Amino acid sequence: MRQAKYRKILWVILLAELALLHLGVGVRLYVLRWEYPQVRRLILLFPIWAVGTLLLGLWQLGSYQRFRRKAIAAIATVEEGWIHSACEQAASEVGLLRVPPLYQSAAVTTPMLLGFLTPVMLIPDTRYSFGELRMVFLHECTHAKKRDLWYKLIFTVGSCIFWFQPAVWLLKNAALQDVEVACDQSVAVGRSEAERDAYAKFLLDSLRRGREKNKAYSAYFYNSKAVMRARLRVVTREQEPGFLAGAAAFLLLTAELVVCIGLLGVSIRRDVREEAYQQEAAVNQYLGYDAPDSFTDTAVAAMTGLTPVDGENYYNWRMNAMEQYPETEWADMTETVDGPWQLRVKTRASYLDAVSDFVYRYIMYYEDPERGSAYNPEESSGYNTLETIDRTLLAGDADEYVCRLLFRDIVWADESTADSLPVEGERYGENGTEYRYYNWAVHVKRVGEYTYELVGVAETEAVTAAFAEAYPEEAETAFISLATLDLRQQDRCRAATQDGVTRVTWDDGANWTEVPVSMEKLTARGDQMDGQLSGAQEKSYVVSDEVTAFAYGGSMEVPVAVTFTHDKGNNWKTITVTNEAVSVRRLFLNFPDAEHGFLIFTGDRTMHQEGSSVYRTEDGGENWFEVKPEQGYSADGGHSLLTGAAFVTDQAGFVTGGDGCYQTTDGGLNWKQLTVRVPAVEYAESYTVYYPPERQGDKLVLYLGMEEYSELGGTKLRYESEDLGQSWSYTGVVYRK
Repeated sequence: MRQAKYRKILWVILLAELALLHLGVGVRLYVLRWEYPQVRRLILLFPIWAVGTLLLGLWQLGSYQRFRRKAIAAIATVEEGWIHSACEQAASEVGLLRVPPLYQSAAVTTPMLLGFLTPVMLIPDTRYSFGELRMVFLHECTHAKKRDLWYKLIFTVGSCIFWFQPAVWLLKNAALQDVEVACDQSVAVGRSEAERDAYAKFLLDSLRRGREKNKAYSAYFYNSKAVMRARLRVVTREQEPGFLAGAAAFLLLTAELVVCIGLLGVSIRRDVREEAYQQEAAVNQYLGYDAPDSFTDTAVAAMTGLTPVDGENYYNWRMNAMEQYPETEWADMTETVDGPWQLRVKTRASYLDAVSDFVYRYIMYYEDPERGSAYNPEESSGYNTLETIDRTLLAGDADEYVCRLLFRDIVWADESTADSLPVEGERYGENGTEYRYYNWAVHVKRVGEYTYELVGVAETEAVTAAFAEAYPEEAETAFISLATLDLRQQDRCRAATQDGVTRVTWDDGANWTEVPVSMEKLTARGDQMDGQLSGAQEKSYVVSDEVTAFAYGGSMEVPVAVTFTHDKGNNWKTITVTNEAVSVRRLFLNFPDAEHGFLIFTGDRTMHQEGSSVYRTEDGGENWFEVKPEQGYSADGGHSLLTGAAFVTDQAGFVTGGDGCYQTTDGGLNWKQLTVRVPAVEYAESYTVYYPPERQGDKLVLYLGMEEYSELGGTKLRYESEDLGQSWSYTGVVYRK
């Protein structure tokens, strides 16, 4: 490797190795290991790399274009025939078949080759002797023959792409030096001592005259002082120049290669082991084992043979179980487990923990036996996709029990729309993801010291009904706090704000129409809320096929107004409701039908009190008039902060807040407080928050919760009315979503 021409090959190999190394690591990190969050965060470095590469590349390209234009602008024809003869003779000596066109340019300070596809020879406007020009042309023609311009360009591009890698800059320096040294070695080979001395003298004179910074887009005769010294040592045969930069780059890349190969090897070995495990797990462990008795009358009957628990939830059960079974009592991991319907628990106090694992195994029995066979909760292998919403002990004890599991599972994009399970889950879309909701009772029995077996599965409603029939005396209190699933029917029409523009859709998102109200107006409020809203305020707009309307304003600059359309956005109209409200906090807009609408807005807040106004339209929003209540929802016109308001007909409406719930049956003229009986459920005293009733079919549904701002979510008491809220019947505890 003492010859520079061999080292040139080495530097290219090392650059290719560096590129392949980074490409391999990138593929490994960003593709094969994309499921790990810590790897996903590395993608944040991509914009930094891209910007650096782009800026460096543009700088190199701009430098080339500027120099090229400058050199061509000052170009002139070489008139002297002896100069052309010297160039042709040099090209013949080095074996260059096509002699580069020769020109003179006042913009260059050193002889050079310029251009990649059709290079030209440029010499400065300087006097040279025939011998000097012969040496110059020998050097530059050798560059042209070996296509060194392309060689230098490769390393410049590599430094732009891998600008963050110190080794590539060391490689580039070593490669550009060896390009010149290898060229001089080719020129000097076979020359006499006198010719070598003359060449060395000319190089030394060139070094005294000045130096030019080497570029990737040209081959200069003059180089930096370090390169010129290396060339002198080669020509005079004093010694082969060292290549410390190249050696450092070689060592860095070798060390990096060893480390990365080691890491990738460990990762590949882990993948091979995981693949082997998965292949082993791919053996269907369900073979020879039928599913437990499920969703049959016999399964329900087996469950009702146990003593019911009086509404004891999982938290209370957990506390009692931990007192009964100390945490120091850990499972004997050598205990035999027979088949997929048996599982071990860590402690006797955690016997209910096996329920969700059993249910997941049960679902996979029908949908993906290989995936279910690979699931092992003890080793945390496999992945349980079930999301438990509620887990409540219905009957039994630590030896045999029935547990209610309310849960949901993701419906994957490639999954068939038809459930493969014996019962179909209730499907519900949420934030772009579709779920299946289930409400099952799971029968489990202990068959070892720490081993439990799945005995059966049934619908929770069927099991609780069977318990009520078997234990009529306890029917009024048993499971009274057991929440049932109550999924809110989502509206097909909706509005969305993106990039400062609010749009509406009437075809479930297939097409969107912009609302002609600026974001400044739509979010303007007088109650120190400017800047707090990023779009239309919740419940301040209505989107339906008959009427779409947005209420906004209520500040010194923006009056309370309604912008509406009755023809799905073909024509919009804006009506000012009032100019007098300048400290509005909330707006509640309702259109029970296309003609009748109500706007309730609150303002003048003081601590936790505020006032409100009710406006009504009877012509679809063209005209609004204030409704002056004869009997309001407070004695002095003030009330606690309103959390909701809704009119379900042109006469019946409700408002909710800290004062409870008030209803009107005459369009807002008279209001009376609405109260319902709270049953003797667990935490009954906490159910104090009313939410505006909703119309569901031909009924009104009222929910009582524990928090003001969790209308859609959590446990609620549910009531129904068939007479527009005149009377209410309690239907049970529900889990809203």
